[in-house]
Amino acid sequence: MNAKRRSPRLALLEAAFTNWRLPGYLGSIAYRLRRVSPLLFDRLMSVQLVLRPRRGPSMVARLRDVNGPAEVFGLDEYDNRWLDWSRVDYVLDAGAHVGGFTLWASTRSRCRIVALEPNPSTRALLEANVRRQHLEDRVRVRPWALGASTGPRRLRPAADSAATALVEESSRGDIEVEAVTLMDAITSTGFPRIDLLKMDIEGAEHEVFGAVNAETLRRVDFWMIERHPVPNAVKDNIAGLLRSAGFDISTIAKPLGLELITARRRAPR
Repeated sequence: MNAKRRSPRLALLEAAFTNWRLPGYLGSIAYRLRRVSPLLFDRLMSVQLVLRPRRGPSMVARLRDVNGPAEVFGLDEYDNRWLDWSRVDYVLDAGAHVGGFTLWASTRSRCRIVALEPNPSTRALLEANVRRQHLEDRVRVRPWALGASTGPRRLRPAADSAATALVEESSRGDIEVEAVTLMDAITSTGFPRIDLLKMDIEGAEHEVFGAVNAETLRRVDFWMIERHPVPNAVKDNIAGLLRSAGFDISTIAKPLGLELITARRRAPR
């Protein structure tokens, strides 16, 4: 197939992985079968693969997990000119999924990372990828979601596991998980500071930021946040809160109304 005619998804996979054809075309087949045979679709989406990023360590993931690592390694959106990785020692990865960002960050410096992932199935792969790359001495995994308050919450799995999200109403197939506040998550790391906090939590960022104060925000030196469009959420609220807390802001528009917000502390700690 001519590269110019490939779908955006296949183009992203090609940019991310040397072995992009297997997840790319197997995924295309799976989605074509979805209406005909949901059972076969689910089985195909559960096939486990070894992904080989062009610029990063190999990792294991199911077909349903591929899109998350593809964005990390294929878009290079976290390779930000504002961030000096030689100064990054302590990282909090909220919404770690199967470990795409955690593995990517581990190659940028000798940083220590606490990775939060509430979904049991993706967390198992995250832990497997940490072991696969012998990062147990640098990466700790915690089974938490971020929320406005601490306590049990409902998590709804999605066919594309990167889209799994917290929900308010209960439905069959939901998973009960433990949520913690941003301050709780920061404190639990035991780190003397947070040099970088990456947040990709499928819409829950709005409730998290709605419950924090400027003091909590200033516990972090550098933010990378994927903002998701959520009904009744104020689009510029997250960036505005960070700006008011003393951060310079940069935003990148993404498809489907998504936005990558980067925030850098103006004054040194």
